[in-house]
Amino acid sequence: MATKNKLTLDFPMFETLKTQLDKAGGNALKTAVDNALKTSASYVDSQLKAAIAPHKKTGQVEASLDTHPNQVEWFGSNASVQVGFNLSDGGLPSLFLMYGTKVHGQPHVKPDKKLYNAVYGSRVKNQVHKIQEEAFLSIVSKVMR
Repeated sequence: MATKNKLTLDFPMFETLKTQLDKAGGNALKTAVDNALKTSASYVDSQLKAAIAPHKKTGQVEASLDTHPNQVEWFGSNASVQVGFNLSDGGLPSLFLMYGTKVHGQPHVKPDKKLYNAVYGSRVKNQVHKIQEEAFLSIVSKVMR
């Protein structure tokens, strides 16, 4: 079971571009969505790899990163891709690293903000939106020629 971190498409021009690709017909919309989600998931994966590197005692948590070829999951007209750690495959400690732990009310393990921000930070989210828009636009420009 992977964590419930999923990337979805979300950038300002998405609805307009989606309408244009629907009119173009064929498989263009699905291709554009797949391209945008896979590209942005790869970016988040690279951020997570860099952030987890200092915690490499056994390598088990790093190995639990869900960096498979980022399969896009389609549910009707909604698409998403999994990012983050696979909790059932050694990734549970990632939660303790991100949020920290307490023993008797006192901090025991300090939260790792870099690891947390690699998924949830505003800088990463803004970059993901930019990457998605560029990836989507590249497919749109190919189709609209």
